[in-house]
Amino acid sequence: MLTIVIPNRNRSLTTVQRTLSSIAPQCGQGVSVVLVDYGSEVSYQKKLQLLVNTFENITVVMCPTQGQLWQKTRAINIALKQCDTTYFLVADMDMIFHPEFVQKALAMRSLEKIIYFQVGIMTQEESSLEKEYNDYQIKFKTNLEATGITLFPTEILKRMNGFDEFYHGWGAEDTDVHVRLGNAGYEVLFYEKECLFLHQWHPKHYRSTKSKTPFHPLLEKINQSYLRYTKTSGKTVANNNMSWGMLPLREAYKQLQHPSLEFNIYATQEDVDSFLAQLISGALKTSLCVEFKTHPNAGSLKEIFKKALGKRIPRYLKMRTVNEAVLSTVINELRNAPYRYTFDQKAGYIRLDINLSEVS
Repeated sequence: MLTIVIPNRNRSLTTVQRTLSSIAPQCGQGVSVVLVDYGSEVSYQKKLQLLVNTFENITVVMCPTQGQLWQKTRAINIALKQCDTTYFLVADMDMIFHPEFVQKALAMRSLEKIIYFQVGIMTQEESSLEKEYNDYQIKFKTNLEATGITLFPTEILKRMNGFDEFYHGWGAEDTDVHVRLGNAGYEVLFYEKECLFLHQWHPKHYRSTKSKTPFHPLLEKINQSYLRYTKTSGKTVANNNMSWGMLPLREAYKQLQHPSLEFNIYATQEDVDSFLAQLISGALKTSLCVEFKTHPNAGSLKEIFKKALGKRIPRYLKMRTVNEAVLSTVINELRNAPYRYTFDQKAGYIRLDINLSEVS
């Protein structure tokens, strides 16, 4: 009847506990929750599994995607690919469900309409309190531009190849699917008669220069620009050139620990461009370890003098430029390959471990 998918990555277990406690009593008799954990820390995943085990009708899919960009779209699609219920709800791991949400949602369900829900936003102080749902104080309510919590007829979403897995990081992926549904002629309705979800406050974790986790500073702007083309093109079906909803296989990720080939690439335009072209050529069907480093001659007086004299020198790149180029290649061409990524800005060092035998 209804599958509820909740993507997660390192969200506070206190928040997770509240979210699951609010929906678990409403499950059963054809209603279930699938929690897809996309690359939380291994120690966290162990604790999360123990927590989920205390609930009935909630299953968890643990993805070994540590060291990857956050990819909410793939997490959702993993559950969608396996879904055999008529309806499919996408929720977030910071929501408290109304105690009668499932009953109300099933009463308004339609095989021809898509429904998304208003959310009540709570303050940090209010979110820390333990109250009955209707006793919580709401700071403000979302409007029709907030498209995150949506009830879909499963088959319609599957015919559109689910969520577009181009989107990485945060932003625009939920609006994209609404736009494509509208392009296909389906009615998308905003439910605001009552607030059936409460948003729990949580800190936003911004990447510091000391962090080594994957980060592309332009992703949000790229996502918004990509969304504009979805709107203007009339696009309806996503993921046409790649498999979607692929479940990351642990055995394929284990191969990253024992690469067959190793490469050291200096940060020059020539070396980076040519190597990335090799990565996407399909010729390297194996597990690789690639290290990108600042060229030892970059910025040296000798190179400055040679350039001033009009002599040809390599086109040296800053490591942040290399970072953007490598991650863009992964997103556009290799996102289905098992990979792990490290960018040490202070040391001027990037490492990409990738298993190209599993690209599809």
